Amino acid sequence: MTNETMTPAEAAAYLRLGVETVKRKARAGQLPACKTGRKWLFLRSELDAWLKAGGTRYEAAVDRGLATVAQERAKDAQWVSEDDVAKRLAL
Repeated sequence: MTNETMTPAEAAAYLRLGVETVKRKARAGQLPACKTGRKWLFLRSELDAWLKAGGTRYEAAVDRGLATVAQERAKDAQWVSEDDVAKRLAL
């Protein structure tokens, strides 16, 4: 997974949703996003984590999704055990 930054139009195409739907969900905190000035930005890795968690509310989804991503990366990198990752993420 990459930390590629996406515009609302790119995020909408990636999620197969309308641009206004993506913006509305971001404003409501239902989709992981960052607003810089007047522009919304989305990270592909956070959208992937949100999707992996079932597309539920952002806070719970990202916590679960990013924990999964961290475990996968740690397993691939073999620099820490899965138990260490779980302890660090307080799972």
